Amino acid sequence: MIKIYYKNRPPILQTQITDYIGLIHVEIYNMSRPKDYRVARKRFSWIYVRNYEKARSASIIPKSQKKMTDFIKWIPDLNGKYLYRFPSIKTTCYQDFAKNHITKLEWDMFHYLPHFQGSFENLFEFNDLSFFDEVQDRLESEGVSFKGLFVRDIIIYEMLRINMGFKDYRGIEKLFRFAPQLSIFSLPVHSHSVPNAADMSYVIKKLPESDVFQFFQDLVEECIDYGLIIPRILLWDGQFIRANSNNNKKDGLDTYGDPDAGYCRHNGIKKGVGYDPGILYAYCKDRCFPIYFKMFPGNRSDNQAFKESIEDFFRINHHQWSLIIADSGPYSESILKHLHYRGVMLIIRDRKNIKNQPVKELTKGYYFNTDYIPNSWSNEYFLKIYKFRPMIEQGNSSNNTYYNGKRLNTRGMSSSIKNRAFIYSLQLLKALTAYKCGRPDLVMKPTAFEASKQIFWPNVAPRAAMEN
Repeated sequence: MIKIYYKNRPPILQTQITDYIGLIHVEIYNMSRPKDYRVARKRFSWIYVRNYEKARSASIIPKSQKKMTDFIKWIPDLNGKYLYRFPSIKTTCYQDFAKNHITKLEWDMFHYLPHFQGSFENLFEFNDLSFFDEVQDRLESEGVSFKGLFVRDIIIYEMLRINMGFKDYRGIEKLFRFAPQLSIFSLPVHSHSVPNAADMSYVIKKLPESDVFQFFQDLVEECIDYGLIIPRILLWDGQFIRANSNNNKKDGLDTYGDPDAGYCRHNGIKKGVGYDPGILYAYCKDRCFPIYFKMFPGNRSDNQAFKESIEDFFRINHHQWSLIIADSGPYSESILKHLHYRGVMLIIRDRKNIKNQPVKELTKGYYFNTDYIPNSWSNEYFLKIYKFRPMIEQGNSSNNTYYNGKRLNTRGMSSSIKNRAFIYSLQLLKALTAYKCGRPDLVMKPTAFEASKQIFWPNVAPRAAMEN
C-alpha cells in the first residue's frame, strides 16, 4: 500500500495487487518533508503537484554598462549662479535709436524728469508697423476688401483700446464723442477720422490670426536680438479667458453661445465658458516676457496643453533653451522622459499620491521626481531654480488687471488668438520702446507710455524740463 500525506489536502491511499496475495508492504510519504517529496516525485508521475508562477527576474545591468539616456545632455551647461545670472539691459544713447524719431528735448525729458514715463505715441515712433501694410496688400490682392480703411491705423487704435482697458471696440468711439480734442489725432495714422466700433470690428475680423500671431513672434525675435530676452529658462502656465458667451447651453443646442469655447473647471472651481491657452514666458531674472502661446478651449487638460504648446514652440523657435519650469498641473512621467530625450530639463512639481515613482518631498508640500534631479544639484539649489516660476503669474496678472483682458468682446477661437496676441505685442512694444529710449527701468512697467503728447506736452512738459 502507498500512503501519501499532504499538509492541506486529503491523503492518497492506494492499494497495490500484492496487498491481496498476502505480500503486504506499506510505503508512507509525507509530502511536507523535502526528502519524501523528492522520492515521491521521482517514483510516481501521477501525484498532484502545485504549479507555481515563477517571478520574472529583473534584468541586472552591470555598473559599467551605460544606458541610452546617459549619452543625452539634458543638464544645463551653465552651473551654479551662472544658470540664473543674466546680464542687465544695456542703456542706449540718443544716437542709437532716438535721433531720427524724437527731439533732443524729448530725450532729455526721459532722462532728467524722474517721473516722466513717455507717451503712447512713442510706441509707434520707435517701432515699425509696416508689417500690417504688407498684410493689407497681400489680402487685397486676394480679393479681401477693407472698405478703404488702413489696417495699420486700426491696429494702432486697437492697441490704444487695450492700453486704456476698454472692454469693447466702442471704447475709442465713446472717448472721441466725449472729448473730440483728445490725443487721438496725434497718433501716427493715415486718416484723421476716428474709426467707429463697426469699422474696427470689420477690419480686425478680416485679419487672419496667423498674421497677428506672426507680428507677435517678430517682436519676440527683436527682443532677443537686443538682449531683452535671453534664451535659457522657460516658464509655462495657463490663464483662463472668459468667452463672450453664456455659461449655459440653449435648449436643443449642443454648443455654447461661443461654439469654439469650452467649460473650464480648475482645481474644483467652476470658472465658466471660455479659453485657456498654454503660455510660455522667458525668464531673465529681473524681467519676464511672453514669447509664445497656443489657444485651447476652456475644457482642455493641462497635460494636453503642455504637450502641444511645447511641441509647437520647439517647431518654430530655433534658439537653445536649457530648462522649463512648470507647476504640477501637466505633470506626467512620460512628459519628463520626452523632454529628457530632447535634451531639455523640466522642473515640475509631482503629486504626493503617486506611489510607483521615486517621489520625494524636498520642502513642505513640494514633491518632485528624484529621477530627474541632477546628482550634482543640491535640494536647496533645485528649489531655488523652481522658485522662479511665480514670475509668470506676475506677468499674467497684468493681462487681466491692467489691460482688462479677462473677458473677450468677440467670439471664436480666431478672435481669442488675436486678442491675446495684441496684448502680448503691446507688452513687447513697450519693452522695446523703453530700451530704445535708454530707460531700462520702464521695460517691465505696464503703466509706461500711457500719457499723450497732445494733452500733457504743450504746456506742462517743456516748462518742467526747463525748470529742472
